[in-house]
Amino acid sequence: MGRRRLEISRGGPAEEFLGSALILVSAVAFGFLPIFARLAYSVGAGVWELLFVRFAMAFALLGVALAVKGRLHIPDRRCVAILLLLGGVGYFLQSTLYFSALIYAPVSVVSLILYTYPALVTAASFLLGLERPSGTVLLNLAAAMCGIVLVADPVFEGASTGVLLALGAALVYTCYIIVSSRVLKEVSGELATFFVLGGATASFGMLGAVGGFFAFWCGLSAWLWATAISLVSTVLALTLFFKGLSLVGPSKASILSTAEVATSVIAATIIFEEGLSPTQVGGGVLIIAAAISSAVSGIRRRREKLPRQFKNKKHA
Repeated sequence: MGRRRLEISRGGPAEEFLGSALILVSAVAFGFLPIFARLAYSVGAGVWELLFVRFAMAFALLGVALAVKGRLHIPDRRCVAILLLLGGVGYFLQSTLYFSALIYAPVSVVSLILYTYPALVTAASFLLGLERPSGTVLLNLAAAMCGIVLVADPVFEGASTGVLLALGAALVYTCYIIVSSRVLKEVSGELATFFVLGGATASFGMLGAVGGFFAFWCGLSAWLWATAISLVSTVLALTLFFKGLSLVGPSKASILSTAEVATSVIAATIIFEEGLSPTQVGGGVLIIAAAISSAVSGIRRRREKLPRQFKNKKHA
């Protein structure tokens, strides 16, 4: 009965429109993350302190929001340990690689390479036996890999470090998604994100302090961009995403979220005058097409697993 009410709530046109709008705004907010990071670098911010401020501020704000809503609680110890490890190891590595890549390569190139992760996640799921193999998966993976070559080739000689760091970030994020999707089914997305942010904050804080990586800036501009990263591209983006997700479901949300990479590319073109060559544009189209195709194939697989009475049900 609860399942039916959930499906009906997602089927209404008003809820669909609101949910879609929230996901799109969330994608735009996420898309400005590399823009804000590059602007912070331009006024003296460093990778380590920028990421520490991002996660610490977001961790605190999300904790307050959950407490106000009465949703803040501690799951069982095993779940908490996994969440902290996902944040302290997985998200820590992915964020470090991604933000470091932005120093060496154009924002548009880094964003497009990172967005190969949907195809990589689908391919990894088949390799691990989590999903049944299909020609669509191989085609999506081939398109994503060809897209990387086309996007990176014109800049690889001068920005090979950035390209390799971005690819590493995509691979780490793939592992992060695979692990989290298998072990965190009993925890809400907001609560899981809270503990993941806590784990990432702890890692950046401890390693930054012990390794002497922190060199906090004094300029107001750097703090403004760091705050924008935390408030707009982390807290606001996550809050809107989870709200939209509850209204439209994961399948549609994953397709609408491709607006993130488009936002990054367009904004980088306008703000930093990063022009893409026709070859790079073609590679970007392949990457985005592979991401959308991976999401659509995921919808089909989930529908195949539903009982027949749910497949043929018409929603009011």
